[in-house]
Amino acid sequence: FRAWRSALNPLPVPAIRPIATPMASGIWGRVCASASRHPLAFGIGLSTVKTAGSDYVTQRYVEGRQEIDVRRNLVFFIWGFVYLGGVQYFIFNKVFAQKLFPTAAAFVEKPLRAKLADGAGQLTVLKQVFLDQFVHHPIFFFPMFYQVKELIEGGSVAAGWRKYRKNVVEDCQTLWCIWVPAQMINMSFCPIWARIPFVAVVSSGYTCLISYMRGAQETLDVSMHIGSDEALVAQSVAPT
Repeated sequence: FRAWRSALNPLPVPAIRPIATPMASGIWGRVCASASRHPLAFGIGLSTVKTAGSDYVTQRYVEGRQEIDVRRNLVFFIWGFVYLGGVQYFIFNKVFAQKLFPTAAAFVEKPLRAKLADGAGQLTVLKQVFLDQFVHHPIFFFPMFYQVKELIEGGSVAAGWRKYRKNVVEDCQTLWCIWVPAQMINMSFCPIWARIPFVAVVSSGYTCLISYMRGAQETLDVSMHIGSDEALVAQSVAPT
């Protein structure tokens, strides 16, 4: 009887240890860990390098300049450092995620099935996207963009305001086509620390795509209205 009982008892299942993958334990894992510990520094660094680097690539390889316009590149450097990395970090990570919507961090950590069942969390995502796309960009981002653009071109503050008023409707229409779905993904799935890096990667990729598809002059015409910081980068593409 004991022999039969022993044979029928299931064998003990050994504990399963997580397998260390290259993504989890390699360079990518260390980068993510560092970024999550220092989100402001990482976001500023990535945005600055991306923005100044995009202008450098544009000057060197699209415009074919032999000498880099250091003053113009410095403007892009400052724009990426101050606004794209710093101001947007404050808006997305502090104002949105901590002050206005303190449940945002918990929502992004949920599995997809739980997200789909969380109506309040989905509404929080929609509110964040609405404030970003219909308040932040039309009222704050685009006016700043046109002032920086005038600084690059040697224009005036008044000229920047005139161009903003002339183009804001078309700018916003194109902005919403691209960045409403992008920010829906960002606010739904990205950890809070990854919000600024996500925006930087998406905008950089779109700029490269436009440059590849359209060429120098058309890149300027199309990208003037794509609706985020890549528009600023693409502004420098016009041949000189």
